Amino acid sequence: MANIDVKYEVWKNKLLDLGKRNRLLNYKDTLRSSVKITFPECGALYEMFVKNEGTLVFPLELDDENTEPDILPNVETNKNVNDLQKTLRNLRNKSKTAMEEQGVNVLYLSFGFLKWTEDGNSNHVFSSPLILVPVTLTIESITSPYCLRLHEDEIVLNPTLVYKLENDFGITLPSFDDAEDIDAFLEEVRNKISLKNWSVSKDVGLSMLSFLKINMYSDLN
Repeated sequence: MANIDVKYEVWKNKLLDLGKRNRLLNYKDTLRSSVKITFPECGALYEMFVKNEGTLVFPLELDDENTEPDILPNVETNKNVNDLQKTLRNLRNKSKTAMEEQGVNVLYLSFGFLKWTEDGNSNHVFSSPLILVPVTLTIESITSPYCLRLHEDEIVLNPTLVYKLENDFGITLPSFDDAEDIDAFLEEVRNKISLKNWSVSKDVGLSMLSFLKINMYSDLN
């Protein structure tokens, strides 16, 4: 029976993609596949969006100077309005396709990032999202702003990163309850990695993350 348990664990863990191309371990900001939210800051944004189940409204550029949008924006990003619209359109279209074809949500708002290296001699710094909040991006019409809302899926602590840190570095991240204070949680993570030359940022990023195999891994757990 013990041998079966070992084989089961090996098979289960193969569902986790630990390659450097996996954005869950090696997240990168790109022109058309991610948006960094610069305001409100991480803690206030989490309170407004997750705890109070608010709606995030992105800036919209209107051709008619006398026209006011129906809903005023309540976030700022790292992109100008033109690039922002193109990126949000791309994210919405691709996430919608994934939902229609695979039945899974792939759009997430990531709160907090661990900046880490594989060893003390490495110059390459990986950036891995910590808290992953499933979201839905919608737009009513071409004259309406893009809006972001919570998706019904569960908020999770990045399971790929959790596995990577435990197996490669012997570091166990603190558990996360979506009702707790996110700034306090990020401070806990910072304390956990204090002996490493790593850091934790309070960045917030919107992007597509592949969770199909991770969902299978979680179900097996």
